[in-house]
Amino acid sequence: MLQTALIFGDNMILQRGKEIPVWGTAAPGAEVAVSIQGVSAKASANAEGAWRVILPALSTSFDETMTIMSGDEQLVFGGVMVGEVWLAGGQSNMEFHMRYDADIASEKEICAGRNIRFFDYPEVSYPEQIHEADYGKEYGFWRKPEADQLERFSAVGWYFASELENKYHIPVGIIGCNWGGTPACAWMPEEDIVKGGGQVLLDEYKSALENLDLAEYEETFRANPMSWRTDQLADPIGDLMLFGCTMEELGAKLAEMGVDLTASDPSAFLPPVGPKYERRPCGLYEAMLKPLAPYGIRGVIWYQGETDGDTHPELYHLIFPAMIGSWRKLWGEQLPFLFTQIAGLDQWMDCRGEPYVKIRAAQQYTEDTVPGTAMAVTSDVGMEFDIHPKKKQPVGRRLALLAENKVYGDDVLCKAPTLLEAAISDGRAVLTFANAGEGLTLKETVPYGQVVGADRPGGLQIFQDGAELPADTFRASASGNQMIVESPAIKAGRATVVRLAQTGWYLVNLYNSNDIPARPAAVAGH
Repeated sequence: MLQTALIFGDNMILQRGKEIPVWGTAAPGAEVAVSIQGVSAKASANAEGAWRVILPALSTSFDETMTIMSGDEQLVFGGVMVGEVWLAGGQSNMEFHMRYDADIASEKEICAGRNIRFFDYPEVSYPEQIHEADYGKEYGFWRKPEADQLERFSAVGWYFASELENKYHIPVGIIGCNWGGTPACAWMPEEDIVKGGGQVLLDEYKSALENLDLAEYEETFRANPMSWRTDQLADPIGDLMLFGCTMEELGAKLAEMGVDLTASDPSAFLPPVGPKYERRPCGLYEAMLKPLAPYGIRGVIWYQGETDGDTHPELYHLIFPAMIGSWRKLWGEQLPFLFTQIAGLDQWMDCRGEPYVKIRAAQQYTEDTVPGTAMAVTSDVGMEFDIHPKKKQPVGRRLALLAENKVYGDDVLCKAPTLLEAAISDGRAVLTFANAGEGLTLKETVPYGQVVGADRPGGLQIFQDGAELPADTFRASASGNQMIVESPAIKAGRATVVRLAQTGWYLVNLYNSNDIPARPAAVAGH
C-alpha cells in the first residue's frame, strides 16, 4: 500500500538548498518516514491515506539512497543525486526530441556518464488516463543520458542542462511537462484564465461541446490510437510533423508507410474536440502539471506560443503572464520563469508567421512587466518553412545564460542587443543598442548556414513618411554599441520608423559579444 507520487524513483535528482517535499499514499493514519543523506523526517497519512513529508534542505551529492518506511513496508530508491532541477514546459518546440536535432550525432558521442537526468511526465489528457494504458515503458521514470536513450530527451532541455552541468559541475535534472500543439490556457486553472482575460477561450470551448454526443465522443476517443501517446516516437503523424514536411512530402512519407492521404483526412487521426481533448482549457494543468507539484525545482524553462498565435494572438499578453502566476501559485513560490521567444516563420502547413509578431510582442511585454522572468531570443535560428527549428543548441545555451545570470548570480552577458534609438541623416541611419557587451558584430551566416551577408542588416526595415525603403540598397557595419546603415534612399528630416524583426519571417545577423542576436524591436528615428 505504501507508494510515492510518480516523480519519485531510482536515479532521480532532488533540488539542493531547499526543503524537499516527498509525498504519496499509505494506510490511513500510518506513520511514514523518509531518509536520505543522513537526515530523516516523518509524517502521518490522513484519513484518505495521503501523506507528505518535508525533508530539510540537502547539499549537492552524486550518489544517494532514499529510504521510505511505513510499518513493515519499505521503498528504496538508488542512484539519487542532489543538484539543480528545472521543469521544461510548453508545446512542440520544447517537446522536440533530440532524435530530430541537427546535432544529435555529435551529442551521442559525449552524452554517456553525464550527471544529467530526465523525467518526462506521460502525455495524458485527463488524470485517470495514466492508469488506462501502459505509459510506464517509455515515460514516468528518470532517464540516464546514454546513447540509445538520448533521442528521447527534449533537445532544448538537454542543451540547457548540458550548459549548467558543464559550468557548475553539478547534477542537473529536467522534468519534461509539455505537449505539442497546446495553447497556454491548457496549462492553467479556470479561475486564472478568467482573471487573465481569457473568458472567450472558455466560451469557445463550451460552444464546441453544445451538440456533442458524449457516448459517441467517448467511443471515438477510445478507438483513436492518437488518443494514447504511450510512445511518442512511434507516432507516425506527430513524428513526421516534426520533420517540417510540406503536405506533399508528408503524403509521400505516409504513402511509404501504407497510409493514403487521398483516401483519408489527416485531421481524422487527431483526438476529437471534447472533454478529453488535450488542447481544452485547464486540461493539462489538471492531468500533467498538478501531479508534479510541489516537487522541488529551481525554476521553469518554457517554449510555447505558436498555437496561441494560430488562434488568439491578441490575448497572449494577458494569458501568458496569468499562466506564469498560476504555476507560481501551484508551487507556492515565485519560481524563476525563463522562456523562449518564438522564431521567425513564413509558413508551415496551415500556420502563418504574421500573427506571431503579436506573440513575440506579448512575450517581450511579459519579460518587461513580470518580475522573475527572462526571455531567450531566437531571431537568428528560425526556418522559413518549418515551425520546428532543428538546431536547439543555441536555444538551450541562451536559456542557460539567463539562468547563470538571473538565478545563479554570475556576471555573464545574457541579454540580447536591444535597439534604443535611431539617428537619421542623409544617406545614413546610426542605430544604438543596449546589451552590446564588448561590441556588436554583423555575421555573414547564421546558425543553419543561411547567408545573410556581413554587410547586410538582416531583418531590418526602415520606413520614411510611411513608405518602406528598399532593403536591397542597405549596407551596414557594426562596432561598439552601434550598427551604421547606409543607403542613398535614407533622407534627413523625414518621419522615420526603424523596425527590426517585425515581420513573420526574418533572419537577424547582428550579435553581441556573447553570440546573442538582436531582439525584435522598433523605434522612431530622429
